[in-house]
Amino acid sequence: QRAIALEQNVLDTSRIQNMSFPLLEAAAPLCDGNTVLSIGLDVATGYDFDEIFQRAAREALGLSVEVMVLNAVEGGPAARAGLQKGDIITAVNDNPLVEGPNASTIFKNLLREEITSDATISLSVRRGETQMDFEVTAIAVCNYQVTLVLMDELNAYADGDNVFITRRMLRFTDDDKELALVAAHELAHNIMDHIPKRQQNFWIGAVIDIAATTQGIDTDGFFGDLTSRAYSQEFEAEADYVGMYVLARTGTDLDGASNFWRRMAVESPGNIDSHSLTHPATAERFLALEAAVTEISKKKAAGVPLNPELVR
Repeated sequence: QRAIALEQNVLDTSRIQNMSFPLLEAAAPLCDGNTVLSIGLDVATGYDFDEIFQRAAREALGLSVEVMVLNAVEGGPAARAGLQKGDIITAVNDNPLVEGPNASTIFKNLLREEITSDATISLSVRRGETQMDFEVTAIAVCNYQVTLVLMDELNAYADGDNVFITRRMLRFTDDDKELALVAAHELAHNIMDHIPKRQQNFWIGAVIDIAATTQGIDTDGFFGDLTSRAYSQEFEAEADYVGMYVLARTGTDLDGASNFWRRMAVESPGNIDSHSLTHPATAERFLALEAAVTEISKKKAAGVPLNPELVR
């Protein structure tokens, strides 16, 4: 059971990586310099899992004390250079890798240092009994992690530095286009700095709550909650809009994109006519999404760069 669970988790994580890497690459010019060089490679040793899963990692995934490729992101620099799942990485720019509990962390740190000095690096790998060398050139991507959360709640959310997608959302999406639509929306929250803005709004209200408390009035955090939600729907609309541009910049066809959010609304029918929720499912939202698709289509036809029309 642990082996099955671990294998499925690796598959799900790889799906998210393959889906999100093109988004992070396409959105890099929109991230205002908050980018990092990446080759699109996920690695691990048998020590990188909880102790109860380490035996399953050895037997089901073939992991050991060496650094093994779990996923070379589809279409990413490492995959284009020829690296494959199951390759054992033995050296970076002729620097031999250590083995053992900290091997994957040491590899990632070494990789980051080498890429910083030169975007093109050499990776030595062992594939079966064959030793191979690959030249890989890193590319700039937005410096946000898109991560699987093992929860059964139908949700995805951002925290300013990461995007989290729950297991149920992964299952709910019919294909990677729908999953990318969700991820692009949450990525847009990070790009537009919505999370720190919400926190700033909260503290404005919290000052009122504190002042009321000094006068013997218990507001139970009412004003902090109120101000944190003051612009939440505007933030959602902005994330919808910017997210559609991020998705379009990957070359994805946007036709029918708004239908996914309609399908999401069916999961919570009470949201359909609500204008007070942070994730509204109102007709206005869908019309705005369709207007964004029309705007993007016109830019494509005119050969205009796909940049959202926003003042930040």
